[in-house]
Amino acid sequence: AVVSTQSTGDFMTFGVPTRPSTPVYDLLENRYQDRWIRAQREMEKAQREQEKQARRFVNSRSVHHTRTSLLRREKVSTSCPVQPRLWHMSKWGKIEPFLDTYPKSKSKKSGTSHGRVATA
Repeated sequence: AVVSTQSTGDFMTFGVPTRPSTPVYDLLENRYQDRWIRAQREMEKAQREQEKQARRFVNSRSVHHTRTSLLRREKVSTSCPVQPRLWHMSKWGKIEPFLDTYPKSKSKKSGTSHGRVATA
């Protein structure tokens, strides 16, 4: 029988690499939690600093307005005194409706006037 004389070292057990041992002292003193809390505080501090920088940039006069931002600032009146009539081809105005579903002739006139005030 041939015996292997290779030394595997302390990092191998039966040819499989071993994991480093868990530092029990760090677990008992909650150092992992402390590190996590410290990292969270640093992230929050960095985020607050970024928000401060962003606010400084927005408040400065170097902001270039786009067409959209200028239109947002403008007050556009939406009330139009005269409603423009919709355009219709003249040949479609001569065609009578296929169904007559109006109960009275007065409601038929007001429904087919296409925005015009019906005179009864």
